Amino acid sequence: MLSRLLKALGPLLILLCLTVSASAEVQRHPLLDSAFKMLEKDNIFQRRYNELTGAQVTSLFDTGMPYLYGGAPDKRLMSRYPEFAKRKAWETTDYYRKDRVYVYGLDCFGFSNWVRKDAGLPKLPTAAEILNYWDKREQDLWTGGWNWPFDPKPLPAPEKMHEELQIGDVLIMRAKHRHIMLYIGTLRDYGFTAEEVPELADYLDYPLGIHCSAHPRYSAVFEIYIEEHPEYFFNCETTDGGVNVSILYVPPEAAPYHEHIQVTDFDYFLIDEGRYQMTIRPTEDLRAFTWWRP
Repeated sequence: MLSRLLKALGPLLILLCLTVSASAEVQRHPLLDSAFKMLEKDNIFQRRYNELTGAQVTSLFDTGMPYLYGGAPDKRLMSRYPEFAKRKAWETTDYYRKDRVYVYGLDCFGFSNWVRKDAGLPKLPTAAEILNYWDKREQDLWTGGWNWPFDPKPLPAPEKMHEELQIGDVLIMRAKHRHIMLYIGTLRDYGFTAEEVPELADYLDYPLGIHCSAHPRYSAVFEIYIEEHPEYFFNCETTDGGVNVSILYVPPEAAPYHEHIQVTDFDYFLIDEGRYQMTIRPTEDLRAFTWWRP
């Protein structure tokens, strides 16, 4: 009886398998192995990646890697592993005050370089080179914005960008602050469907970037961490960011959630049954940006 049932269901099972494989296309990649180590434990993207590729990536830190402006992958960063170290801020920014002590983490450039080194890839150029001298590179895929020093390469529609982007391509942005992030695929690549994330149904093929930056969830996370480790972090202040995944080019007004942290407005979607805040990184307010393939 069981054999007859399986035989009858055979075509349906094959169709179901083909549908799932067609909708989830992420492939195992050393850069993704390394990047997802820096997410918090049980992060939805880390979990989907493991399920779809057979990888067994685990988080280096249960809370994920914190953000700190100027933070670079040096000996101090991992000196107390599996606990964090602390360090004074280099200079005053919107989120940090010079000489105050914070949980030590990485900034966007430090995170990208850590990921590439851990994945066995060459280091990026210096921060000054990657953030400033765009007109001297030939590998730029697309450029845009205003105050551009040379003829831009037009950006395709966001839902078509995945056809040309490759895992690890770098988005470099010039706005009030300069920032970089790494391309990791699309929501569809990680098996998300319109039924699962109806508010994102129109954006399943928009690019996703992983980066270390300000983010609304981290203040409370690291306040708790500091309270739980008073002997070492007695003089520490919380960080307002960490490694996270954002969706790009979605209009801010499309997001159902909005939050103001210090000087930054965050627009985000809740996914993974409300457990994960996936922020938007729009480009409308950028002076210039480029996609670059190292």
